[in-house]
Amino acid sequence: RAIKDSGELKLIRQAIRIAQSAFLELTANGPGQLIGRTEGQVAAELEYLIRQAGAQGAAFDIIVAAGANSSKPHHTPGATKIKFDQPVLFDWGAKVGGYCSDLTRVVFPGKIPPKFREIYDVVRQAQQAGIDAVRASVRCTTPDAAARAVIEQAGYGEQFTHSLGHGIGLDIHEAPGLARKSAGASEVLRAGMVVTVEPGIYLPGLGGVRIEDDVLVTATGCRRLTRLGRRIQESGVRSQ
Repeated sequence: RAIKDSGELKLIRQAIRIAQSAFLELTANGPGQLIGRTEGQVAAELEYLIRQAGAQGAAFDIIVAAGANSSKPHHTPGATKIKFDQPVLFDWGAKVGGYCSDLTRVVFPGKIPPKFREIYDVVRQAQQAGIDAVRASVRCTTPDAAARAVIEQAGYGEQFTHSLGHGIGLDIHEAPGLARKSAGASEVLRAGMVVTVEPGIYLPGLGGVRIEDDVLVTATGCRRLTRLGRRIQESGVRSQ
């Protein structure tokens, strides 16, 4: 089950494409259009767009976390309104043919505060370090260690409070786990696995940043299946 065949990979890729297109449609006019709306309203619209694009629905309960709520990795969207110059964290995915995608991005309506620009850059570098460490035959602890080292070196080690990632497929959380401690001492990645890479930094009372992509493990490395841009944007979201 952890190693996906071509049919399973096709469905996962489709689930990723739909999740991406729905998010891009939601933010087509820039994140400023979200100002004044509640987290719950935005989450409901994103799920609607996912369904309209042909998915069975969202892969899990969509997270939209505005302002200080973005410092809570598993925040439940509520009545908090999105405000100018505050981060808005989206964690969402689509389900197609029973298979899931899982993505996270942060957008900033208005001008990005310097502190969030700093931690965004650290998280992006950490994510790339984690992705670069993903390949068949390496231990599942290796990508986590690579990403965590970047965050620790920047002085935010205690603010990265969860594991780096997990497998996806029929369930949104599957084996393998990319964590400091694997389920087995010698657990390794194998070609054909699809895993998330999602480091984050969370500053209680201020907000947080997490960037998450889905990657396919290959014999020589990995392939990033997610195509959303990862560069910080004050006026919108663009692909890179």
